[in-house]
Amino acid sequence: MWGADALWIELLLIGAGIFNRWRSVPPALLLLYGVALHAYREKETALLAFSSAAVEIGSLFSLLTALLWGIYPLRGAASWALLLQLGSYTLLLRSRNLAFTWSLMESAAISGYFFVANAGAAPQKWNAALRYFTWSVVGSALILLSLSLRLSEGLSITYPLSGGKRLADTLLSLGWAVKVGLIPWHFWLMGIYRSLAAAWGGWFFVVPKGALLLNLLSALSPQGLNLYAFYMLGAISLVSAYALAWQAQNPVEMIFWGSFAQGAYAVLAATTEGIQAAQDFWLVYSIAGILGLLYVEKPWRGRWGWSVGVLLLANLAALPPVLGFWVKLQLFWVGIAYLPKEVSLPLVGAAIIATLGGFAVYGKILWRLWSEKEASPLPAWRKVLYVIGAGGLFGLGLGGIGKWMKGIF
Repeated sequence: MWGADALWIELLLIGAGIFNRWRSVPPALLLLYGVALHAYREKETALLAFSSAAVEIGSLFSLLTALLWGIYPLRGAASWALLLQLGSYTLLLRSRNLAFTWSLMESAAISGYFFVANAGAAPQKWNAALRYFTWSVVGSALILLSLSLRLSEGLSITYPLSGGKRLADTLLSLGWAVKVGLIPWHFWLMGIYRSLAAAWGGWFFVVPKGALLLNLLSALSPQGLNLYAFYMLGAISLVSAYALAWQAQNPVEMIFWGSFAQGAYAVLAATTEGIQAAQDFWLVYSIAGILGLLYVEKPWRGRWGWSVGVLLLANLAALPPVLGFWVKLQLFWVGIAYLPKEVSLPLVGAAIIATLGGFAVYGKILWRLWSEKEASPLPAWRKVLYVIGAGGLFGLGLGGIGKWMKGIF
């Protein structure tokens, strides 16, 4: 039933544990993810399917994890817990069964609890870990109830899911909304951001949200699920998250609050036709979000440094011609063209307001960074990382204009 290709995650964990004894886990992640690619030769199993998108997003998640591990090394239980989380979310990208999706969510919740408790440095880390676990289980419970109702109605739980009765679909919608931190459940995620090193907080707003949102999109069918509650919570999150970001105490927290709005943009693509747009958006946002966070945490001052910072934050604000503008424009196009009529106007309207709010928030972040005179020396490797990231996002934005416009129109 599982097939040999499903064993790659066990190989990754065993191999990473061996390499961890030599304190070289990041290279191990890159090496052992290659073991996973042999599964591309397999078509599918009862629970898993391998697509090119799963390869791309899974590879990106592993690369980002390796990069952050090199910057902020982990030891002991924290390293094992993070590897379990990475494995759960990477498999989630391939899940084609609602019951298997639920079990992977539970695995991620349990390993996430131990990761926050062991990797956190702030005094409130245990409180943050417990709130994370509690709300994760609540989200899983809602999805489990929906799964049970679907089975009682004689509906399939294999993707893509056909629409069920309103209660079953609403529970499913609410469960995913809790998992990805749409308002009003986003506050428990802020506890994680505040208790971890900034880079690992960034990992939490890139990998789990991306895997969960893309898994939801793969579950949709032309008949469609009733996701009204999910759409409305996404609209509220788009507007409110940037309002909270504006009031945040420091630039790093402003980036974290803004991440809730960035995740909510993907709700625009929560239709059968929106899968490609959401994948493109998350590929770009994953890189841009982490680079933006690292820059804000340790900014590069001076003429060249400010120019690089403007490009990195312009990508998050979706200013043309940086690449983030085109992938976000693609989300708007999908939302306008394919969203159900009863939710298209409020959700697209909220996304427009949020975009204006994003201009203000990321501009305020730059102003705060520019106004700070004191600064610690910046390592050369960070400058190289910032230049490569900003140059790549700007260059791809210029070179990809024709491609993105063709894809949209």
